[in-house]
Amino acid sequence: MLKTPFAPAVRWTVAVLISLPAATACDDTGARTASVPADRVTGAWRAGDDTALALSADRAFTASGLNSGKLAGTGCPGGHTDGDWAFFADDGDGLYMTSPGARSGSEIGLSFTEPSDEPCRLTLTVVDDGEALCATSDPETPCDLGVRFTRKG
Repeated sequence: MLKTPFAPAVRWTVAVLISLPAATACDDTGARTASVPADRVTGAWRAGDDTALALSADRAFTASGLNSGKLAGTGCPGGHTDGDWAFFADDGDGLYMTSPGARSGSEIGLSFTEPSDEPCRLTLTVVDDGEALCATSDPETPCDLGVRFTRKG
């Protein structure tokens, strides 16, 4: 479990290390990752009836249902939860970590306010030119959890 530099000690972050080739990967559904600016991912997103996510421009998020259905095994907090989000960026050594200063990206990490007993293994991959966010636990396979967030509305 890694803590993001912008989060207080009580916040835990989703941490996934990816290599550069993963940034342009496709999954078995043909979804292609896309690097987009932050304003393309801010707003309300929904995956089914019970899972919702809202990413704000100030890098805060609220979510519900991140521990339900296909996301149950990710270890994420359940019910209504919140925290901070950030794009993953190259740390200069070829490793990608969440960076609060990154203005664009193709992978989003969540840092939760609520502490949990285990690390939340969930990353959001920007796919379809920013039209969807795929839940993944493996950056080599952008939509491996089978959950796709689309714009609410």
